[in-house]
Amino acid sequence: MEQALINQLCDLTKRWNEHEDVPPSQQSECKQIGRKLNEAGGFKLMQNAYYEATAQNRAASVVAAYFDGIGDWRW
Repeated sequence: MEQALINQLCDLTKRWNEHEDVPPSQQSECKQIGRKLNEAGGFKLMQNAYYEATAQNRAASVVAAYFDGIGDWRW
């Protein structure tokens, strides 16, 4: 389940770029994935998912802002 959530985040963010705003529906989906990651493994799992997503796409760094306030995540 944990890897499935990480994969879901990576799939969501793989087409994001630094020149376009992330659609609100995808922002909401990102936050929902963050909540599920927090429930499944807390901050550490959220951090692992963030690192994996940003390793695949630098523009995924905005995930840090969308995760803000979920569990122990602070941006």
